[in-house]
Amino acid sequence: MAKASSTLSTRTLLTLQTFGGMIRAARLERGMPQQELAERLGVSRQTVSALEKGAAKVAIGTVFEAAAIVGIPLLADNSRDLQRLATTVAGFASLLPERARHSQEELNDDF
Repeated sequence: MAKASSTLSTRTLLTLQTFGGMIRAARLERGMPQQELAERLGVSRQTVSALEKGAAKVAIGTVFEAAAIVGIPLLADNSRDLQRLATTVAGFASLLPERARHSQEELNDDF
């Protein structure tokens, strides 16, 4: 089985590495050991190490939670702005034509 990262673009891999480095820098700035961040995330220290290196195998929820713990805002600087953004994005669906709102039927490929 090939590595998952082999299907990711160079840009995506660089973004993961950069974001992991940002999380590491923010953690160190706070004087927080990897083990403490791991405990707060409910993962192993090895997972935090992989996250900080930009490993694509780390769950996106874990990455986002790590960013929140070390103070890196995602999409908005605070909960109120994030809620406004979520409401705006949810409203976009009502602007789409009816045919774009429904997912396609699952194809029956059982021959």
